[in-house]
Amino acid sequence: MGGSPLDAQTILLFVLAVVAVTLVVMQTVLLLALRKNMGRITQRIDESLRQFEMTAEDLRKTNAAVREILSDVGRGVSNVTRFTEGVSALRGGVDVVTKVLDHAVSPALVNVASVLVGIKAATSHILGRFVRKEERK
Repeated sequence: MGGSPLDAQTILLFVLAVVAVTLVVMQTVLLLALRKNMGRITQRIDESLRQFEMTAEDLRKTNAAVREILSDVGRGVSNVTRFTEGVSALRGGVDVVTKVLDHAVSPALVNVASVLVGIKAATSHILGRFVRKEERK
């Protein structure tokens, strides 16, 4: 019986050693799997950051293009405003000329036209009288 407790202790130590080695192997496998997954996660984060940087650069370029377009639109609006102001100023001059024509030139033209019609009527009447006198002779 003396050898039996030593054998039981040896078996117990052997079993504990096997369990310890099994735990170490399982932890090693688990840590390798975690390391592999962390590597994949890191790679995906890097890819996502690159995509984010590319998107940010595209947005910056688009923003610059939009600002240039808005600047051009602003210049166009400014040009239209100046043109409209010029037309308004010209319209004031045209209104003055129109009023002058309405009050001074138009009546004068009507008077000249009336005089011409009167001269034509008088000439026709006088010529008509001369022609009739000639026919009577």
